[in-house]
Amino acid sequence: MIFRFRISLLHRARRWRQWLHNQRPHDAMNATASPQVLEGETGIVTGAKGYLLELEGLPSVHVNDVIANASGYRALVTAISEKGVEALLLEHERPRLGDRFVLRTRGIRLYRGEKLFGRVINALGDPIDGNGALPSADSALHLESIARGMHARAPMTAQFATGITAVDVLLPLAKGQRQMVIGPLSSGKREFLEGLFTHQKEAGTVCIYSFIGRPASYIEGMVPRLLKPEGNPHTIILATFSNEPAPMTYLAPSVATEIAEFFSESGRDVLLVFDDLGTHAKYVREIALLSGRIPGRESYPGDLFFQQARLLERGGYFNETAGGGSITILPVLETNIEDISNLVSTNLISATDGHLFFSPLLHAEGYFPAIEAQQSVTRVGRQTQSLLATQLSIMVRSLLAEYNRQRRYSQFGTQLSKETRDTITKGEIMHVFLQQNAAEAVSLPAQIVLLALVLTPLFHEKEVMFATRNRATLVTAIDTAQPLAYLKAMAAEGTVPLTSFLKKLEEALPYFESVWQP
Repeated sequence: MIFRFRISLLHRARRWRQWLHNQRPHDAMNATASPQVLEGETGIVTGAKGYLLELEGLPSVHVNDVIANASGYRALVTAISEKGVEALLLEHERPRLGDRFVLRTRGIRLYRGEKLFGRVINALGDPIDGNGALPSADSALHLESIARGMHARAPMTAQFATGITAVDVLLPLAKGQRQMVIGPLSSGKREFLEGLFTHQKEAGTVCIYSFIGRPASYIEGMVPRLLKPEGNPHTIILATFSNEPAPMTYLAPSVATEIAEFFSESGRDVLLVFDDLGTHAKYVREIALLSGRIPGRESYPGDLFFQQARLLERGGYFNETAGGGSITILPVLETNIEDISNLVSTNLISATDGHLFFSPLLHAEGYFPAIEAQQSVTRVGRQTQSLLATQLSIMVRSLLAEYNRQRRYSQFGTQLSKETRDTITKGEIMHVFLQQNAAEAVSLPAQIVLLALVLTPLFHEKEVMFATRNRATLVTAIDTAQPLAYLKAMAAEGTVPLTSFLKKLEEALPYFESVWQP
C-alpha cells in the first residue's frame, strides 16, 4: 500500500513538472513564430522603458486594444495622448526603436463558460495546463468596468457556509462579503483556502482562484490540491507567475473578476480569491513609476486605493434583475509579522467588510484554522446568523474571553478556586471543538450542537484529553444518529433562544454519554 502511494506521488510530481515547463505557451509560440506581413495602420516604437512602449501612429486605436509586431509579440494599449500611444508589452522580449506594431484585436477577447471548470489559464484566458484548447473567445474584457449599482444589489441575508466551525460560528461570512485573509508567511492561509474550496463541493459554488505573481513552486504545490478529484469540480484557476511580465500580473485580478461576474449574472454563487493583492500593488507601483506618474506614500500611485476598491466593489449579493447570484471575494495579503500598518494593509482593511488574521504561532502549534479570533473582524456576516447561532456566538466569545483572562491570572501561581479551574477547563474544551482537520467540513447545525454541548453539564469533571478523543465521535453522532435528528433540525431552523435549546440538549445527554469512548 505504501509502495503504491509513493508511486502515485512520483507520477503526480512528474506530471506537474511537465505542466510547469509548459506554463507559458504563448511565449513558446511567439519564440518560434515566423515573421508576418503587417497590414493596416502601423505604429512605430519611439521609446521603450522595459515593457512600457511609446509609439507613434495607430490613429484609430483604442485603450485596451491589443497590438502586435511582425514576430507576434503582443502589447496592451493603456493610454492615448497627443504625444502618441502608450502600451504594455505582454511578452518577455523587448522590441527595438523603429519596430512596427499593428492592431491585432479590439480589446482582449475572453472565453467565459463552464468549459473553464477544472482548467488553469493565464491572464489572457489562454489555457496553460496542457489539457487542450478552450472554445473561442465570446466576450471582450472590460478592464475599466464599473461595479453594479444599488439597483442591482440585495441585502446580504444569506450566510456563506465554509464548513469551518471557528469561522461559521465566531466570524461568519455573508454571501457577497469581501473578507480579507491576512497574515505572515506560513501562518495557515494556504491550508485554509484549500479546505474552503473543497468544502464548497456540495453547495455547487463556483470557485475561482487567482494567483497573482506567485512563485512557480507555490503555484505548483497548490494547483493539484485545488483540482484534486474529490475536490470541487467547479474550480477555475487563473495563474500568473513571478517570472512573467508585470503587465500580465497587473491584468490577473481584472480577468478573474470578469469571469466571476459572468457566473454571478447566471444566478450562481461565486467564491473569488486574489492571492495576493500585496504583490499586485507592487506591480501597479512599478508600472506607474515607469509611466512617469507622481509617486505618493511608499512610492505607490495616488489612486492605489481607488484601483483596489474599484476591484473589490464588483463583489456583492445581487437581486433577481441582476441575475440573483453573488460574488464573495477573499483578497489575500501576506504581511510581516503583526505589521498591518503599511499602505496596502490599511487600504484593504478600509475597502473590505472585515478580515481574518492568521497567526504563525497558532499554525506552528498545529491549530486549524490558525485564526486569531480577537484580532479578526466580520462587519456583515453576523446579520446572516439565526437567533440561536447569534446567541451561541456571543456566549462562546464571552467564555473564551473569560478563559484567556483566568489563564493569564493562573500563570502567577495563585491558588485557583474550583470555579476558576472549571472555567479554564471549559475554555480549553471549547478550543478543542473549534479546531478541525483541514479536509473536514462540519455542517452549520452540527457546529451549533457541538459547541452548545460545552455549555451543558456533559463535560463536568471531564479532562481536556477526554474531549479531544471524543470530538470526532460526537460530530458523527450529531450528523447521523436518528435520536439526535430533532436537535439538528432545531439548530438548522435557529428560531429558538439558546436557553430553550440548552434545555432540550440536556434531555439528550444520556444518549451522548452512551456513544463516546471512555
